[in-house]
Amino acid sequence: MRLALLLSLISHVSLFAQHATKHSFVFEKAQTINMAEQTYDWNVNLLHLEAPKPGINTARSELARKKQEVMKRYPRKNVSTKTAASNPPVVGSNFEGNFFNGVPNDNDLAVSRDSIVVSVTNRRIHIYNGRTQEELVSRSLANLVSDLGISGSKYDPKVIYDPNNDRFIIIFLNGFTWQTSQIMLAFSETNDPTGLWHLYALPGNPLDNETWSDYPVVGISGKDLFIGINTFFNGSENNSGFVETCLWQIGLKEGYIGFELSTNYYNNILPGSKKIFNICPIPAAAESSEENMFLLSNRNTDTENDTIFLLEVTGRVSDENTTLTVRTISADQPYVLPVAADQPGDQWFDTNDSRILGGYLLNGRIYFVQSCTDPANGRAGIYHGVIDNVNGNPSIVSRIFSQADMDYGFPNISWTGTFEDEEQSIISFNHSSDTDFGGFSALFVDAGLNPSSRLEIKEGLSTVNVMADTLERWGDYSGSQRMYNQPGVVWAVGSFGNQQGGHGTWIAELYSPSTATNVSETVWQGSTRVYPNPMLNDVSIEFNLAESEFLRLELFDVNGKLVQLLLEDRVKAGLNRISFNAEMLDAGSYFLVGSSSSDQLFRKQ
Repeated sequence: MRLALLLSLISHVSLFAQHATKHSFVFEKAQTINMAEQTYDWNVNLLHLEAPKPGINTARSELARKKQEVMKRYPRKNVSTKTAASNPPVVGSNFEGNFFNGVPNDNDLAVSRDSIVVSVTNRRIHIYNGRTQEELVSRSLANLVSDLGISGSKYDPKVIYDPNNDRFIIIFLNGFTWQTSQIMLAFSETNDPTGLWHLYALPGNPLDNETWSDYPVVGISGKDLFIGINTFFNGSENNSGFVETCLWQIGLKEGYIGFELSTNYYNNILPGSKKIFNICPIPAAAESSEENMFLLSNRNTDTENDTIFLLEVTGRVSDENTTLTVRTISADQPYVLPVAADQPGDQWFDTNDSRILGGYLLNGRIYFVQSCTDPANGRAGIYHGVIDNVNGNPSIVSRIFSQADMDYGFPNISWTGTFEDEEQSIISFNHSSDTDFGGFSALFVDAGLNPSSRLEIKEGLSTVNVMADTLERWGDYSGSQRMYNQPGVVWAVGSFGNQQGGHGTWIAELYSPSTATNVSETVWQGSTRVYPNPMLNDVSIEFNLAESEFLRLELFDVNGKLVQLLLEDRVKAGLNRISFNAEMLDAGSYFLVGSSSSDQLFRKQ
C-alpha cells in the first residue's frame, strides 16, 4: 500500500527547479554588549487596542471572507477523535515566564545543554535557569540596542540555540517603514547568554526598492543562519501592501567572533502573479554539519489547497556558486484555512492563516506542522505532514489532529527520538474552547504518525479580552526545541489566558512517553531538611521518597549557574540522607535542587 501511495504522489511533483536572484552584502559589527549589565530600562510599549480592521478590499478582508466560507463548507460536528495510540508526553520543569500582558506574546525559546533557557516575547528577552526556574536576566529589545541610536519599534523576536557551536542567536525587527526598517542580530560570544553578545544591524530594505521587512522566520544549517522575511510598501495595512518573500543567508562563526558578516539575500524566489507568502527554514533534527538548507512554504491564505513548496539553498554563504531552488509538491490531502477558535463568553481567538510554523529534517524526510481546519468536525486543528525523499522525487503523507469539542492553534514540533532511526515527535500548541480558557497543550506522535491523547501543560485562567473587539490575537507563534544532550526531551513555550484577562507565557520541559516510562507522578512525600544552614564545611540533606526513584541532586549559585552535580543515581524509598563537603565553596547563597526524571522534587536555599 505504501509503495502504491508513493507512486501516485510522485506524478504530482514539479521537477522544474526555479532559481531565485542572489545579492551579496557584507556588514560590520555594530556593538558588543554585556547582556547582564544593569542599565535603566524604560521598557516603552505602545499597544494598539483596536483589532485589525478587515476593510473592503484588503488581504485581511479576503481572509475573513474565506474563513466564513470554510465554516459553511465544514460545519462543526461532534465527531469523536481517534483512540490514542500511546501515552502523552510527561511534564518536567515548568513555570510562568514573561509577565507582559500585551498582544500578542510572539513566544519563542532556545535552551542550552546546561538547561539555560532564553525566552523571547514581543518586547523582551528573558533568561532563566530551567532547573531552578530562576530568572537570570530580563531586558527589553529596545534596551538591548539603546546605544545604537536606532529609532522605531522593536518587535517580532526569534531565538535559536546552535548545538554545533554551543551558542545562542537572537534576531528581531525594527521599524514599519522602508526608511526605518532593520533586522537586528545578536550572537552570543560564549555558551553563557548572560555574558557578551555581538550586535549587527541589517537593512530591511537592502535593494533600495522602498520596501520594509516583516514576519521573520529563522533556522540554521550546519554552517549558516537563515532568516525568511516578507516585504511590504510603506503604509500597507493588513498585508495589503505585500511585495514578495525574501531570504537572508548569514555566516554563523563570524557572528560569534564579532567579525564582519558575509550575507546573501535572495529575492524573486517564485516570480509570477501568485507569489509565495512566508518561508519557514527547516533545521536538522539533531546536530548536523550539513551545508545545504531546506525551507518550506505553501498557499497559506487559500481556502483549501494541497500545494507545498520545497526550497533548498545549496552551498555556504561564502561559496560563489550558492543557489536557491524551488520545487512544487502536491500533498495527499489538502490543508484548509483554520477557522477562529472558541473562548468562553463572547470572545474568539484569531487563528491567522495556514502558514507552515515549524519542522525538522531527519533521514531524508521533513516533518512539519501548520494550523488548519479539520473537515471532519469543523474545528481548528493541526496539519502534520511528512515529506519523504527530499533529495530525490519527494512525496507527502499527512495527518490532521483535532478534537471535537476544542480548537487547536499555532503548533510547533521537535524530534524526540533517542537514536537516528527512531521517528517520533512532540507537537506543542495552544488550545481553547467555549468552556475552556485558552491554554497550552502537547501531543506525542509515533513513527506511524499516530497521536497520543492530549496533554494539558497549562490550563487557562480567564478569557483573553484585550482588544476592543470580540476577536483576540492568540500569541501568533509558539517555540519548541529538542534538548540536545537529553534524547527524548523537548522544551516548549506557549500562551495561556492569565488572571488579568491577558496573555500569559508558559515554559515547559516535556519528556516523550518512551523516555519517561518509569516516571512516577507521586514520588515525593514529606519535607526536606538541609543542615547546618547556613552551611559550614559538612552539609547533610535528609529527604523522604515514596518509592525508589532515579534522583538528580544539583547545587546552583544565586545566578543560576550549576556549581556541582552532587548525585545522579537511583535512591531507595523511605528516609535518605546525603552529605558533602562544602569547604571549597565561596561565601554566599546557594540553591540545592533535587529532581526526578520528570519533576522537581524540592528546592532549598
